[in-house]
Amino acid sequence: MKRIMIVDDSPMIHKLLKKEIEKLGHEVCYCATNGQEAVEKYFELKPDLIFMDVTMPVLEGDAAYNKICEKDKSCKVVFLTAIGDKELLNLNDTSNVVTIIKKPFKGEDIQNAINMAFGGH
Repeated sequence: MKRIMIVDDSPMIHKLLKKEIEKLGHEVCYCATNGQEAVEKYFELKPDLIFMDVTMPVLEGDAAYNKICEKDKSCKVVFLTAIGDKELLNLNDTSNVVTIIKKPFKGEDIQNAINMAFGGH
């Protein structure tokens, strides 16, 4: 079982993602509503994977990713976006990006992303 953090400003996305993640046998260790909260909680909770929205208040997803990866080179992030364009992300380094999922997503998108992050385990 992997510990997964959800970062999105939509409570509905939290609910949908949590349901899919738990259905796959993993634990949602925290649901953050903005990038700043995600950065703070990441270092406290050390999740195995983050599902992170790109567009959020306070601190955007790409900026939060950059802050986390700056200090933890082993972090793994799946970006969620309604935009779907990798070029629109302002990332310092993409080596920790597992994949980008376009909203609206399906349950199989979540399962595939988790499999990609952990080599199918």
